[in-house]
Amino acid sequence: MLGTKIYTVHVNPEVSHAYEKPVFVREGFQLFAFLFMALWALYHRLWLLAAGLVAFEVVMMELGKAAVLSPVSFQIVHLAVQVLVGFHANDFLRARLKRQGYVVADIASGDTLLRAEQRFFERHLSTP
Repeated sequence: MLGTKIYTVHVNPEVSHAYEKPVFVREGFQLFAFLFMALWALYHRLWLLAAGLVAFEVVMMELGKAAVLSPVSFQIVHLAVQVLVGFHANDFLRARLKRQGYVVADIASGDTLLRAEQRFFERHLSTP
């Protein structure tokens, strides 16, 4: 099971048939969030995070221009923030879902998202 991925499954209990439209959020490092921080946040409609990342970029550029940060320290700080965003990206998605009224219904695993969805639906939508 080397390629097994773990997903948290979120449902909105306020809608009818909530278990028929779950949202799956994968655990682990998010490469696209690491590479394209603000664009990734905008794509996922995380407006405050995107604004904070753009503000961070502007502040870092200004500190670099003012020679407060050396080029090496600039790169180290920027890389550190990229790594943090990459590791916490899915947590930001979960927080957005929580604000929208979603709750964690289950944890599913599978080699692919399709297999994790299949396991989830087998458990929750099967007739006894």
